[in-house]
Amino acid sequence: MRDLGGRGLRHRRREKALLPAGRHRRRRRRDGRDGLPSPPQGGSRLRLAVLSDIHGNLTALEAVLLDITKRGVDGIIHLGDLVGYFPRPNEVVARIRAEGIDGVIGNYDLAVCHPDPEEAVAKYLKPGISEKRKQVYYWTRENTSDATREYLSKNPAGIYVEEGDRTFLFTHGSPEKVNEYLLPEVTDERLSVLFDKSGADVLVVGHTHLPMAREVGGNLLLNPGSVGKPKDNDPRSSYMIIDTENGFEALHIRVTFDVESVARDCVLSGLPF
Repeated sequence: MRDLGGRGLRHRRREKALLPAGRHRRRRRRDGRDGLPSPPQGGSRLRLAVLSDIHGNLTALEAVLLDITKRGVDGIIHLGDLVGYFPRPNEVVARIRAEGIDGVIGNYDLAVCHPDPEEAVAKYLKPGISEKRKQVYYWTRENTSDATREYLSKNPAGIYVEEGDRTFLFTHGSPEKVNEYLLPEVTDERLSVLFDKSGADVLVVGHTHLPMAREVGGNLLLNPGSVGKPKDNDPRSSYMIIDTENGFEALHIRVTFDVESVARDCVLSGLPF
């Protein structure tokens, strides 16, 4: 983020409890106001890149980071699920940390950090998960370093950001449950409950791997899609830039990466797929 010396959001503490039982982490400006660091003099612009569901796909992450650099942003935040499915969990986390990118914990991250693999599958992964995907999960557990687990476990369930008259909440699944799918068909009633309980005006989530923008009662639900494993029949990585220079804009961006290289990496790593 501009003049922070890194690419992430400055924070004061980390908390993992989900709403309403606990609290999410809240960002405050360095000048005492809530939200992101103050924009440069002469403007009120904020450009924030939002990444989600990288899932161990280092090649896709590198392509997206290069695209972000070309476009220029004030900061980057990730919405969790840094690991799983692809063979570079440790390298992805190392890259995120090197860039100083803050973010939240995802359901797959929680599953990898859980001490009991079978309980983790039942608690955090998709109901009815196939045996093949279980094997991928077990491989990811075995190939995730202790340092990576320690980093993942310290990420909060959510990050609040107050910017102007808007309150943003960045979380993985929903404010209430890390593995809740807020799919395009989610009802207005369900979203109204989540907005009311969380107190957010703008709710930014991942988990579904589907780019999305939906307005409900003056509130906005955003999903940047997936960097590492898009599920909308477009093989390109998906991420989002939120820009408040002229009101509010949420731009979904697609980035091509070397899919064949990733496939070769999966084979050479011994990842079961």
